[in-house]
Amino acid sequence: MARHPAQGGRPSKGDRAPLLTRPPIELAQAVRAEAERQNLSYSDYIANVLAAAHGFPPVVESKDSQQMQLIA
Repeated sequence: MARHPAQGGRPSKGDRAPLLTRPPIELAQAVRAEAERQNLSYSDYIANVLAAAHGFPPVVESKDSQQMQLIA
């Protein structure tokens, strides 16, 4: 059977390390709401929060700011 090259999907974000957390329900709801407000996946939003807490630049820009740059 011939292999077909990968098509579609999102581009790789590079090497990533999985982390798992189980926050209280109220905190998880707040995180989800803010991620959705910023038009980010939960994972990208949490990565940005962790980056800011540890003095790193944002891992990914919100999709809203990316769209605004395209419009401008």
